[in-house]
Amino acid sequence: MIWEALLYGLGSGGGVYIALLSNKWKKTKQWEDVSFLQGIGLVAWCIGSVLALSPVWWMQKLSLPVSLITYASFLRSLHVFPLATHATFGRWKMIIDTLALGVTFALMVVIHDLTYQAEGHSPVMIYWQGGFYLLLPAFSIFLIIRQLQGTARLKRERLLLSTILFIAVTMMTPMVPSSVLIWCVLVAFVCLFFAHRGLGQQQILHIAKTEYRYLFERQKFGKQDAIISQFMLLSITFALVGIPQIPYYGRVGLGAGILFGLVRVYLTTRENRILMNQTLVAASHLEQKYENQLEQIQLQNKKLSQVLGLKQNYEYLLLASNEQSLREVNYETLQQVIEELVDTWFARMDTLTFFQLSLESESGEVYFRLERGSRGYSGSLHHVNTRMVVSEQRDTALVPRYVSLFAQTSVVDQGHAELDHSFFQVLLVNVRGLILRCLHEHQALELGVMETEMGLARRIQSMLIPKEELIIKGLRARTVYAPITYVGGDYVDYIRIDDRYVCFIVADVSGHGLPASLLATGISSAARAVLQTSWSPDVILERLNQLLYENLSKTRLFITMMVACYDSYEHKLLLSRAGHPKPLYLSTTRQSVLDCRGGVGLGLLPDSTYPLEEVLLKEDAMLLIYTDGLVNTGRKDAFHYLQQWLGELSALLDDPGNANDEVIDRVESYVWGMTRREKQIDDISVLILQFQSDPHTKVQ
Repeated sequence: MIWEALLYGLGSGGGVYIALLSNKWKKTKQWEDVSFLQGIGLVAWCIGSVLALSPVWWMQKLSLPVSLITYASFLRSLHVFPLATHATFGRWKMIIDTLALGVTFALMVVIHDLTYQAEGHSPVMIYWQGGFYLLLPAFSIFLIIRQLQGTARLKRERLLLSTILFIAVTMMTPMVPSSVLIWCVLVAFVCLFFAHRGLGQQQILHIAKTEYRYLFERQKFGKQDAIISQFMLLSITFALVGIPQIPYYGRVGLGAGILFGLVRVYLTTRENRILMNQTLVAASHLEQKYENQLEQIQLQNKKLSQVLGLKQNYEYLLLASNEQSLREVNYETLQQVIEELVDTWFARMDTLTFFQLSLESESGEVYFRLERGSRGYSGSLHHVNTRMVVSEQRDTALVPRYVSLFAQTSVVDQGHAELDHSFFQVLLVNVRGLILRCLHEHQALELGVMETEMGLARRIQSMLIPKEELIIKGLRARTVYAPITYVGGDYVDYIRIDDRYVCFIVADVSGHGLPASLLATGISSAARAVLQTSWSPDVILERLNQLLYENLSKTRLFITMMVACYDSYEHKLLLSRAGHPKPLYLSTTRQSVLDCRGGVGLGLLPDSTYPLEEVLLKEDAMLLIYTDGLVNTGRKDAFHYLQQWLGELSALLDDPGNANDEVIDRVESYVWGMTRREKQIDDISVLILQFQSDPHTKVQ
């Protein structure tokens, strides 16, 4: 008695723990949670069993409704057992099973109490009848669990077997001795405890299947449940007929069970017929859906075949266009090549009924036109009218502004029409490419001729620039000339006037390229004409300004110039400057920009005068006369850049160097190096003059 009470007390605690597992898994509806329901049922069974052990008769009677709570809780837990969406019991089955359980209990208790007056006597058949009501859904669930896979099956199968074991123990309660019952109850408690502990969050498994598959699986579950219901019904009927020892109240309970079983079997069979009709309808819909999909696939295959045919056709057109593009073409054969290309496209495109291609000006003037097919053909359903710009800068018969296209096709499908329109654009691109190829080849030919002419002009201009070093008593002269293009606007020259005077000229025409070069070439002729009668630099500049002013003013150009005349008798230098940069003076005692007055550039004023400066050559020195391209290298501060030149050139003068390395060579190499190193944005010309204090000493 004590051990039984202790066992039921522990069982109550285990039931409370199992019920609390539902909160651990955060289930919102506890009356649909297996752990909560079975925990409550286990507590109720333990309490009912303790009450049944009491010697007080009314406490024994009270154990019966408490036991009813146990069966009702476990019955509800089986109806909400976590399976799959297709294997759930209908609500009506729960109502019928619960009603059958309650009515059977009530009838058996009432009839038992009316028949047996002995106090403490309990209806033994209640345990068997309640167990049968629980085994009915338990076996249905077991058949479904066998169809699951993975850990979900193992956990649910373990819980169901533990539940069936507990049901079997409750059915054996009045039949086995207390010592055996204690161990059976303990085993059932332990199995339930660990089964619920390892269950985890209870979720119904959703099957990702079609409606037909869902209905089929649900119908299959319904048939299994109906078979088990019929088996239970036959078992109860056999017990009622074949076992005469069953007491009267038991026969009444079995009769009520048979009645409810017949109702359940009837309703289950009816539900299965409804599910079968729904399954047939779903199968019909599924079949119709598959037929529609098959038609769509066949239609897509047909369209795909058409697309493949078009693809092959258009691939041929593209290959033909590429072959035409690789042909040699010029302005003489251009129209013939375009005509052959159009003929190929018209013959290959089966849907094309009329085609027109024309080369047009911006105002609509037609330079060239091709037509194929018949305009206004009755089968034409789609029109294409488009054009493409050939060149924005040109509009001539050879290079028109537009290539235009008008086509009529017999296509009905909008997608096919858009595809044709895209390929017409490809044709326009090919025609445009042929025209531009002719243009580029023509331009390349013109460019080649121009390069030849510019090369000739450069050679002619370079012939005017003295390359040989000038060496006279007390003076040496060299030139550095680097135009920015083929030809430049700078002019450097030294001309011997007579035995006494040598004239040095450095000039810079505004602008670059061929116009400046032509003027620079003209300076040479004009200077030689002036030097026939004049040798003073100021007079030379005035005469040149008068001679060139008219032409310079018309072209809006001007010339900066510096003229230096060396007097070998008096060993001095005469200078005049017309807007030209001041020269650099370098000696051992002085390195500076030579301060000399000047006038405006040639061609700016008709009557401009130019002051004359005299430089006595009393020491060994070097004078650099240059154009502004030397210091105009993109630097903002030309003055500081000029000072840098002075400093570096002075270092060259102070450097003793190699005994065979002359100073003028070092200066010339330095100037060439600087012109190549810095970014050149203008023509560069430098005249290097080296003097000796004693004109009879050889210049080093």
